[in-house]
Amino acid sequence: MSRPAHSAPAAPQAPGAHPASNLKGVLAMAVAMALYMTNDTLLKLALRDLPLGESLAIRTLVAALLLLAIAAHAGDLKAMAFGLERRVMMRSGMDTATTLLYVAALGALPIASITTIYMAAPLMTTALAVPLLGEKVGWKSWGAIAVGFAGAIIVTRPDPDTFSAIALLPLMAAFCGSLRDITTRGIGMQVPGSVVGFASSVMVTLVCLVFAAWEPWRVPSAADLAYLTGAAVAFASGTLCLVYAFRNAPVASVSPLRYLLVLGALISGYFVFGDLPDAWTTMGILLVVGAGLYALKVEHQRSRDERRAARHAASGASVMGHAACAPPQD
Repeated sequence: MSRPAHSAPAAPQAPGAHPASNLKGVLAMAVAMALYMTNDTLLKLALRDLPLGESLAIRTLVAALLLLAIAAHAGDLKAMAFGLERRVMMRSGMDTATTLLYVAALGALPIASITTIYMAAPLMTTALAVPLLGEKVGWKSWGAIAVGFAGAIIVTRPDPDTFSAIALLPLMAAFCGSLRDITTRGIGMQVPGSVVGFASSVMVTLVCLVFAAWEPWRVPSAADLAYLTGAAVAFASGTLCLVYAFRNAPVASVSPLRYLLVLGALISGYFVFGDLPDAWTTMGILLVVGAGLYALKVEHQRSRDERRAARHAASGASVMGHAACAPPQD
């Protein structure tokens, strides 16, 4: 998943240009979503007893130490200086904003509602990939983006009588997360994923420590420490998988897989917190997940058509080459 800093840089290649690389990126994204939902569940359990800043500071500090150990084991410590590069710092800043906004909502709203609203992130990422990365998105995908975003808005309770401003926090987190994912694509392959994750964890930890100035921090119980340690392991592992996914597959292919978080949130919300989605949330989930799956289908069809056209073009060029080399006939 990472490469030593002293390795010679490989020739540039578009993410997902290789079918095997594309598949690995998709699988890594699916694993990352399962790990992130585990992180969310354990963190929400800890937030019942501990304040936001303290919970995040402990979790991200443990995660940073884990990522540092992974980097040391992989021989990537010499690459830690890459953590100060402009794009890595930009990603760390976006990741910090995403984390704070999302976790602030996590302590106040049902996990299924937060997750569904946050699912505007892959829609925003796919849309932003057009002007920022030059990727092509067809009109069908744009339609799916519009429908899915409408579903996320529905979950925020647009009715003035039921609307909560807190519901806007995961929507803001989605926008920051989209910029984070776009920025990840611009980080060179010479920067190991462990370094990228470590840089983000350090920045989040430092920002959260500032919360101690006005938050009444408490001594965590053994259960809270277990929750936060488990969340740190899941978060660190998920970060590595996420970085790998966006480096090895097109954004439009891996981004819709974030919708797996909705299924995880429903399972977690019911079995861990005893929450059941109401009519608003159910409608939003159907729109968001349906749009995401449709966008994934459209992207898969488009990629298959492009590969087929490329094979035909290569076959045609080969035939023309043989014809040009054939001896003249009498």
